[in-house]
Amino acid sequence: MPVIPNSADYLRLIRSGDTRLLSRALARLDEVQIAALIVPLSPKEQDTILHQLSLELRSEVVASMRYEVSAQVISRLAPEEAARILDNLDSDDVADILGEIEPEQLRAILSRLDDRGELEELLAYPENSAGGIMSLDAARINEDVTIAEATRMIQQEAEELPGSVFYIYVVDEQDRLVGVISLRELVTSKPDVPIHAVMETELIYVTVETDQETVAELASRYDLVAIPVVDEQRRLLGVVTIDDIVDVLREEATEDILKMAGAGDGMASTMSFGASFKARWPWLMAAAVGGLMVAVSLQGFEDSLRTVPALALFMPVVAGMGGNVGTQSSTIMVRGLAVGLVETTRLGRVILREIALGATMGMLYGTGIALAAPLLGTTEADPVNLGLVITFGMVGSMMIAAGVGASVPLFLNRINVDPAVATGPFVTTAVDILGLLFYFWLATVLLQVGG
Repeated sequence: MPVIPNSADYLRLIRSGDTRLLSRALARLDEVQIAALIVPLSPKEQDTILHQLSLELRSEVVASMRYEVSAQVISRLAPEEAARILDNLDSDDVADILGEIEPEQLRAILSRLDDRGELEELLAYPENSAGGIMSLDAARINEDVTIAEATRMIQQEAEELPGSVFYIYVVDEQDRLVGVISLRELVTSKPDVPIHAVMETELIYVTVETDQETVAELASRYDLVAIPVVDEQRRLLGVVTIDDIVDVLREEATEDILKMAGAGDGMASTMSFGASFKARWPWLMAAAVGGLMVAVSLQGFEDSLRTVPALALFMPVVAGMGGNVGTQSSTIMVRGLAVGLVETTRLGRVILREIALGATMGMLYGTGIALAAPLLGTTEADPVNLGLVITFGMVGSMMIAAGVGASVPLFLNRINVDPAVATGPFVTTAVDILGLLFYFWLATVLLQVGG
C-alpha cells in the first residue's frame, strides 16, 4: 500500500541544495504521493520539487492536487509552461483549475491551449453546476446500431474517450439521450442484437444548470459512477464522472464543516490573511454580541449569586453541556438534511426526539453532578434543593439546547437558507441565554433567593 511520504525528509534535501539526490528520492514516489508531499510546502519549495519532474509527471501531479492548490501552482508559471502542463490533462480538470485563476492570466493561458474552444465552453457554465464539472468526451452511439457495430465504433474512438468509461450513452438522430448501456452489458450481449433491445431506458440525468451537490447526491443515491448531462431538449452534452463526483462530495462536506464552525467556506491553507479575516470576523462578532446578551440577561440574578455563591460553580457546566448538546443536535440535522436522511414531513417528531434525548441525558448527567457537588466543598445550607437545581437545571438546559439545535437548521432549510450556518455562535448563544435563565429561575424557586 502506498505510504504518504514524510515532508521533513524532503525539506532537508531541498534546503541542502542537492537536486540530484532530491530527484532520485522523488523517483521512488508516484504522482499522488508527490502531490500529498508538496501541498503543505511553501510556494518556493513546491516549485523546487516540480522542476525536478518530467513534463508528463508534473501534469499528473498537478491533476492529483486540489484545484485551488493546482491553480496556485499554475499561476506562478509562465503562460507557455502552464499551457504545456494543462494540455496533458482532461478538459474538465483544466476548466476547474482555470476557474480559480485571475482573468488576465486566464486569457494568456487559454490563448496557448490546444482545446481552447472546448475549455471556453466549459468555463461559460457556473462554477458549481453540472456543466462546470462535466467532461465533454462522453461515449455515445446511435440507437439503431447492433452490439457488434457499437463495439467496433467504441474501439475506433478509444483514443478520444475519457480515461474512465463506465457507460455508453445511446442517442437518436437529433443527439437526444434515449438510453444507456454499461460496458459489461455491451461485451456480454450477442453481437447481432440491436442496441435499443438491451439498453436501459429509465435514465438518471441532469441538466447543465443542476447544482453540483445535487449531482453528487443522485450519484450516491443510485450508486452511479457517472451521470450524463443534457440540455433543455435532452441532447447529450457531456458526462460527470466518478472522480468529479468524489471531489464534489469532499468539497461540499468541507464547506459545510467550515460554515458550521463559523470559519467561512474555504480552507485556511488556500486563503489569504485578508480573506480569512473577512470570513471569520462576522461570526466572532455574533459570538461577542451573544456573550454580552448573556451577561445582560443574568443581571437580575446578582442577589441569587451573593446569597448562594455555589450557583456560580455550576454555571460553566450547565452552559457547556447545553452548548455541546445544541451543537450535536444541529450537526445531526444539518448533515441529515444534506444527505436526505431527515424527513421534512415529520419535523415535529424529529424535534421531539431530540428534546427527549436532551432530557434523558440531562437527568443522567445532572444527577451525577448533583451527587458530586458535596465533594467540591459547597457549604449550602440546603444541599437537597441545590442538588435539585443542578439536576433539573441541567435537564432544562439540555432540553432547550436540543430543541434549539434541531429547530434552527430545520427552520433555515424551510426558508431556503443554507442550514450549515445554523450552528456555531447562533445556536451556542441562544442555548447559553435560555439555559442559564432557566437555571437561575429554578434557583429562585427552590432555594428561595432573590431574582
